[in-house]
Amino acid sequence: MSAPLAPVSARTLGTSILIGACALLVLGVHPILLGAMVEEGRIDEARVGNLVTIEMIAIMLGTLAGIWLLRKLGARFVMASAGIALVGMNLLLAGQSGVAIVSSSRAIAGLSEGVLLASTLVSISRVARVERASAIFLAAQTLMQAVAAASLPFVILGGSRAGTALIVLAIAGAVATAASLSLPRELQPAAPDGERGAISQASLVALLGAGLFLGAIVSVWSYFGLWLIDQGYTPTFEGTAISLCLVAQVIGALTAAHFGERLPNRQTIAVCAIAAALSVILFLFSRGNAIAILTASIVFGFFWLFTLPFFAGWLIEIDPSRRAVLYVTAFQLGGAALLPSLAGIAVGSFSVGAALVFSAAVFLALAASSYLNKHAVRS
Repeated sequence: MSAPLAPVSARTLGTSILIGACALLVLGVHPILLGAMVEEGRIDEARVGNLVTIEMIAIMLGTLAGIWLLRKLGARFVMASAGIALVGMNLLLAGQSGVAIVSSSRAIAGLSEGVLLASTLVSISRVARVERASAIFLAAQTLMQAVAAASLPFVILGGSRAGTALIVLAIAGAVATAASLSLPRELQPAAPDGERGAISQASLVALLGAGLFLGAIVSVWSYFGLWLIDQGYTPTFEGTAISLCLVAQVIGALTAAHFGERLPNRQTIAVCAIAAALSVILFLFSRGNAIAILTASIVFGFFWLFTLPFFAGWLIEIDPSRRAVLYVTAFQLGGAALLPSLAGIAVGSFSVGAALVFSAAVFLALAASSYLNKHAVRS
């Protein structure tokens, strides 16, 4: 068995968190970017979910590729190359339209974002207090997204909202590229253990729940900006709603970190899924009420990040060896990639509001499954 790797320095951790936050800035910009591309006639509204799926899968694959590359090559070279590729793809797309070029550009951008994110995941895995480092990363990337979402509606370059969003993403890629030069020459992930524990039926239930929850969240998030446009709200209001939602996510994550250990995991997930469904239903029934929409945005954002840590807690209850919890990120990314495409089918058949109805139904199904699945406690 190989010797454990030494913990990374505070400087390396901070640099990696900055790189990862730049890589995931797209998650906060997605509603504005995709809504603007539809509004400008660059893509059809039914393609929005497909584009989110493509980029989420690409991020997942890029993360796996980045971890593999860090075992083979120097960290500075790997991260700087990914950052340059991200800058190039966003600048290339700024003046383009059409599903082929948009899809391929977002796929390559997603791969680059995933490779950049790998540096963050490796650094966090090599600190003594993984939970604390993860919380700092969660707060940092969400706050960065909130600032971008709040600022974009007030800045339009070249008369294009979509082009402006892409330039902001390119700037984030440039910041990540510059920051990568401060990484150590090598940032090695821990060597594979070789022990492969099978996922039990009980663990699979919790993992699927994690995928369904984040998938339903991302389905709403992907179409939220477009839905607001359809309801006649201005880009300024859209930016306000999205930024409030992002700030509420940070508060939700910090609340979970403080109170999480005192609450039962499975039951809390069920209650939170119901709360998420109610916030989406509030969107649908308060189309003409700006205050109600902003309130629902805050509730939706809070339960987004408040809920996620409880899936890890539920998996550890099921499998105290913590083998199953290693798969939670993969299942979440899989759900975030798949469900927006299913929501896109509903949008194509009905309207943008169908994406919200679809997500509310998924939340309620998850709540029922989590509450009724009383036997999914031990593998």
